[in-house]
Amino acid sequence: MKQRLKIVRYTLATSVLAASRRFGLDRKTVRCWRDRYLAGGEPGLTPRYPRNRKRRTAQSLIDLMIEARKEHGYGPLRTKIWLQRVHKIAASDATIRRIMRDLGIPRAGRAVRRRRPRQLKLFEKERPGESVQVDVKVVRVGTLKCFQYTAIDDCTRMRVLRLFATLDQRSSLAFIAEIVRAFPFKIEKVQTDNGTEFSLAFVLRLRELGIKHRYIRPRRPQQNGKVERSHRTDSEEFWGRQSFRAFSEAVPGLAGWERHYNEERFSLALRGRTPAERLCDFLPAAA
Repeated sequence: MKQRLKIVRYTLATSVLAASRRFGLDRKTVRCWRDRYLAGGEPGLTPRYPRNRKRRTAQSLIDLMIEARKEHGYGPLRTKIWLQRVHKIAASDATIRRIMRDLGIPRAGRAVRRRRPRQLKLFEKERPGESVQVDVKVVRVGTLKCFQYTAIDDCTRMRVLRLFATLDQRSSLAFIAEIVRAFPFKIEKVQTDNGTEFSLAFVLRLRELGIKHRYIRPRRPQQNGKVERSHRTDSEEFWGRQSFRAFSEAVPGLAGWERHYNEERFSLALRGRTPAERLCDFLPAAA
């Protein structure tokens, strides 16, 4: 109000053009304020807002965003997909990001990056089973150190997860039988690092099953990037939120997480689809 009154008084003492140039305003704005002042005095300079102002974000939608962040650990993009597909609500990721920032609910367990990382070009195989990446993640179950064997299909991102009490050749051979049984497609090639658990016996067993094997280059975990990235997701969305007291409790828990990952969790790498939905693209159409 004080600034508007100052501008109007200057306008009355000089001209609309002079006030426009001095204060950097459009002449229409200066003329409007002058006329409103002459008609109603200082009260005429009070800002006038439209009767029907733009609606604010509904509290029910804000509550869903809070649930997505705190309960599911979703970022803005995955929250957008979750709202659209589960709750049939459209919201931009910019709006979601702003509301989360205003509410002070940063994503748990994630450090803020000061510099944007270089974006690598993502590659994927053309058909399911063409290449399956296999790796092992060390996890804690109570006071025990256990080993999560993970296999992820390069094309569909479908995964098979199994928990073992030991990291050795016997566990690796048992995991081969599990992935052959669990994947709903023929496996053509398995890709692993050079760990001792993936020994010659492991390679020979794959060969017996008609499956090729490839070792990635030493100290090049990025060549198994999909399974490495999925292990980070396991830490953030499963192991970091669970507390199992015994191995017998962790096994069914991991099985439930595998089902959720394959059938319910939306993957940004798959443009918001689940691995199961991606697999449906390659299944024969029903007659």
